[in-house]
Amino acid sequence: MRFCFEQTLPVSRDVLFRFHEDPAHLGLLLAEWPGFRLLRHAGHIQPGAETWFEQQVGGFLPVVMGFRHMVYEPDCRFGETLIHGPFDRFTHLHEFDETTEGTVVRDILEVQLSWQYGGRFATQFLIANALNSAFDFRQRSLRELVSNRIEPDSVSRTE
Repeated sequence: MRFCFEQTLPVSRDVLFRFHEDPAHLGLLLAEWPGFRLLRHAGHIQPGAETWFEQQVGGFLPVVMGFRHMVYEPDCRFGETLIHGPFDRFTHLHEFDETTEGTVVRDILEVQLSWQYGGRFATQFLIANALNSAFDFRQRSLRELVSNRIEPDSVSRTE
């Protein structure tokens, strides 16, 4: 299944991209999301780098997922694909488009659970709802971070 989530934020594209370049900031975005724990990351999002996290499902079942970064186009987009977890397919592309109103942050996902976990049916009826909730939360969190914390001088570019 394909998912697309968008939001426009009143901050420049380069500032938002620099914020996302640090995988540790995923922990900031999802700090209040129940059951999320960032396990490890390479410190950057360039191709070949990996980011691993754990998400509790149903409040008690830990699911570990590992992603390898595959796309890196500074200030425009980056993306990763699942290398460990319960999905046959899970790719996530992050795009940043500057407009007169600010920057459009777009998350495009291609997701399919493995057949052992319910395949297409479970993806459509369980995972879709979970992803919608997670990205609603993530968008609110990013909006709050932009309002309170993200400033051009406070975000350094990862080399």
